[in-house]
Amino acid sequence: MIPTISLDTSPEAFKALEDGLNAFNQAQLQGEILSEPLGLVVRNETGKIVGGISGRFYLDTLHISIVWVDEALRGQGLGKTLMERAEQEGRTKGARYASLSTLSWQARPFYESQGWKILGEMPVLGGAQKRFYMWKAL
Repeated sequence: MIPTISLDTSPEAFKALEDGLNAFNQAQLQGEILSEPLGLVVRNETGKIVGGISGRFYLDTLHISIVWVDEALRGQGLGKTLMERAEQEGRTKGARYASLSTLSWQARPFYESQGWKILGEMPVLGGAQKRFYMWKAL
């Protein structure tokens, strides 16, 4: 059979890729690997989601993908509380580190105020902006 390459954004395709990589990594490390999602949400009085964090625990690291707080609720400490809770969940799961990326117009100063460090950066939008890769010891 000749392999073919095609675009496929289905949940099944992503699951197959994740399962394949996890199987390879488990064989290399000769043991079970922590790999599970993290989801924290904030709901208002009507049940609407107005903030939260999503990410994944993998190996000994909490990888944070999304941090969002509705604009009307910003500046009230909710983001800090969410980050503290995510980091605590990471420690509970045995994570020793956390990682995330943020764009230059997003929340770099906020993360730095919470003890996050810049690991690296890269240009985006033709160099007009930057993506910062950040980490924190838990």
